[in-house]
Amino acid sequence: METETDTPKVYTVVANLSKIFTNTVDILLQEVIQDETGVVQVVASDHINLNLSGGFTPNHLSRLLHEKQVPESQYLGQKIALDINRELANDDSLREPAFVFVTVDFIRETRLILPPDEPTPSRGASREVLQRLADQQRVLEVKKNEIHCSICIEDLSKNHQKIIEMPKCLHRFHQDCLFEWLGRQNSCPLCRSVPYGLDQETES
Repeated sequence: METETDTPKVYTVVANLSKIFTNTVDILLQEVIQDETGVVQVVASDHINLNLSGGFTPNHLSRLLHEKQVPESQYLGQKIALDINRELANDDSLREPAFVFVTVDFIRETRLILPPDEPTPSRGASREVLQRLADQQRVLEVKKNEIHCSICIEDLSKNHQKIIEMPKCLHRFHQDCLFEWLGRQNSCPLCRSVPYGLDQETES
């Protein structure tokens, strides 16, 4: 078995929001312990918001992160800038100014990685998982100003979008926002818990 290095894991989502007038990067920094199944436990977290008057350049992002005393700011600035510019180049619907939500996981405990001859799950959630979330985890009522969707940063009570509550961690998101995220990464955007990740073992 091999062990994973403690290089920060970066998950980036780029969106266009009507109320954003300058490039904005919203970053959730988390210290996590991750086990061999991919399930993580958040042991500490912090949140920073960056407003960029210019484009998403590695040097600019690295400098701002360094000023905020974020560990490994040079690596993170380069990685986040690369992710952002790749999404802007590959998705014609995206444009600047853009809102970017980033989760950075600092893994404080190494985890075991399956040998190459063992199958590993795909990165995104399956259609069955998305359908199960839509059928079983839909929230019918949200109190005014109760919470906001951490992906689009909109108040969940201010529009009529469908809302999903994750089954384990109970974090809430707009269904469209969450399903777009889960199409890329099969875990909660906030705490990295995997929906129904242990159900197969339990049900069998």
